[in-house]
Amino acid sequence: MSIRDQRTTSVSLNPLTGEFQPIALLQLLLIPLLFVAVLLRVPNAPEQYGSFHIDMLYLYLAPVLLLMYSYYNRDRNLWLHVAQVSVLILLTFVLLRQHNKYIPPDGRTFQVAFVYILYVLYPILGHRFVEFVRSRALFIGAYSVLLGVYFYHVNEMSAGSTKASFVVYVALVFGLSLFFLPRYVNRDVFLWAVSLISGFVALVGLPAYVVGNYQLSWLQIQLYHATFDLPLFGQTHFLQSIFSNPNTTGIVAFAGAFGALVLASDSVRQRRYVAASMAIPLLVLNVLALVLSYSRSSWLAFGLASVIYVGYLAFDRRSLPFTVVGLGAMTVLFIGGIFLSIVPIDTNGRFVLWKAGVQAVYHAPSAFGYGVVNTHDVIAPFISVERIRGHSPHNSYVEIFLQVGVVGGLAYLTLVGGSILEGIVRRDSVDVAMLAFAFGFAVHQMFEAYSLFNVAIGSILSALVFGYLICGYLD
Repeated sequence: MSIRDQRTTSVSLNPLTGEFQPIALLQLLLIPLLFVAVLLRVPNAPEQYGSFHIDMLYLYLAPVLLLMYSYYNRDRNLWLHVAQVSVLILLTFVLLRQHNKYIPPDGRTFQVAFVYILYVLYPILGHRFVEFVRSRALFIGAYSVLLGVYFYHVNEMSAGSTKASFVVYVALVFGLSLFFLPRYVNRDVFLWAVSLISGFVALVGLPAYVVGNYQLSWLQIQLYHATFDLPLFGQTHFLQSIFSNPNTTGIVAFAGAFGALVLASDSVRQRRYVAASMAIPLLVLNVLALVLSYSRSSWLAFGLASVIYVGYLAFDRRSLPFTVVGLGAMTVLFIGGIFLSIVPIDTNGRFVLWKAGVQAVYHAPSAFGYGVVNTHDVIAPFISVERIRGHSPHNSYVEIFLQVGVVGGLAYLTLVGGSILEGIVRRDSVDVAMLAFAFGFAVHQMFEAYSLFNVAIGSILSALVFGYLICGYLD
């Protein structure tokens, strides 16, 4: 079975368009789970629940989804699924034991190595295991190296370290997002999920422009204090909605707007007018939220992703090398223009932070970086401007190189840049929508300090996007 076969056995989201098997209902659970996971990561989430509980539900969903997938697949390879269920049960015990509670001091190296092997294996077990490993060997290798460096640092941490627990927890979510869910959950389910999440954030946030800040259950809906000049409306507050920072609203709105754009175009071309009647209003609503967030990096990411995708719709796949490479070059020139003050955009000291981050990487104690540290403190000695000292590098790539050094940083670049480069080379079989989506996130990460290896909202969304790109080839 090819990767395409693995991907297309996922049943249509709409039961009226074809055969509707129970596995589709299980796939649809991703929407409420992802939705609740976002709501539980807001600043004033209820104390008795947290995103940890939702991530545990993701973990329990995995073996059920896998076994149902096996039932409907002719080549079941059930022994692999029994093995994977066993690994997932072990992971559950590992996570419950170590999440912010306990890191054994005795036999530490053996136990850390055991957990590391579990985390390398569980996302890639499944149908046509050997074929999948061969076809995705570069990215599986990069994933393994990146995890390996993080667990190398875990081995040096003290017993009971919350930082070590953080690595164990994040590594689980990272593998689930990058290699597991994209292989067994239909891509459109994910796009609907992010579009609906963003639409909800917009719907509850927009009334604040009329009634002011207000409370909705545990969600504090508010506008950001800063303003910008919106044509026809004058000075307008940034849309913050349920988050503590309008930049987070911008990340969610970018993902939701682009997801709705893909769903709307697919629905119109396939004459699925009921789906189109939902996707088009979501597109308008999410674009409005994106504009009002005043997250300029999210504007840029959405614009770049949309140009690539619209270029594909207009000129077919042959346009991909020209649009992706061309936009990449233009992005570099654009950033260079800002650096040289040719383009009049205030970067809020980002270039100073980036330079300090690069200097800190150069002075790292080893090729494995500083480990799980507060990067604010690491780069502070290299910052001469007092007013921005104490800030993060505001660049995901610098953040990764600081934490896991040159070795882990190159592995990270392989996952991000290598997957985009492969998409250009294999333009005849790549999922173009996810290539465009990943390119947008790759550029966005240049201006924000979230990486794929984290549990922030942007981290999980981008890890899923790159997972669908890596695992979604048509042959």
